[in-house]
Amino acid sequence: MRIGFIISLVLFAGLLNAQTEAIYFKADSLFTFKDSRDGKSYMAFEINGVAWMGENLRHKTSESWCYEDKKANCEEYGRMYNWQEAQTACPKGWHIPTRVEWDSLITWLGGDRKAGYSLAYSDSLGFNIKFGYPPNVNGRYSDSNVQASYWTSDENSASTAWVYYFIKQKLPYAYTNFFSKIMV
Repeated sequence: MRIGFIISLVLFAGLLNAQTEAIYFKADSLFTFKDSRDGKSYMAFEINGVAWMGENLRHKTSESWCYEDKKANCEEYGRMYNWQEAQTACPKGWHIPTRVEWDSLITWLGGDRKAGYSLAYSDSLGFNIKFGYPPNVNGRYSDSNVQASYWTSDENSASTAWVYYFIKQKLPYAYTNFFSKIMV
C-alpha cells in the first residue's frame, strides 16, 4: 500500500517550542521513487509494510497552484490542491491516506502528543514536513513557516473532509479536524 501526501492549508504563526523533547523513530526502509507523469523524484519511507511519501507532491493538475503563484514555491513546498483535486493527484499506485492510516502512523510514532517532532525533524524516518503559508479567506498570504496540513481521503460531510495538521510552535502535537473541501 502506498500513501501520498497533499498539502492542503497552512495557518497560524509562531516559533518552535525548544523545551519539548523530541522522540525519533526509524523507518523500516527509506527509498526514492520517480513520478512517471512528470519525472519528479520523491523521498519515501516504509513502516509496517506501508509506504508513505516523505514530501509534498509537486505534480501540476488543472486546479493546483503554488504559494503566492510563484513556481519556486511549488518546488519548495509542493503544490496546493483542494480536496477533490487531491483525490486524483497522486501518482499511479499511491493514494491520499485515510483517517485510519493516519491514526496508525501517529500511534506508531507515540500518539498525537508526540508524533509531530518525528514527522517534522527525524532524518531516520524520511518524512519532511514543509511548514508553509496559504492564502487566507481574503486572498492574502499569512506568515510563512508556521503550519502544514494534509488532506485525508475521508469525507466528514458533503462539503467537508478530514485534515491532519501540524503547527510548528505547538510541536510535537498532531491535530485532526475537518475543513471545507474548497479550502487548500
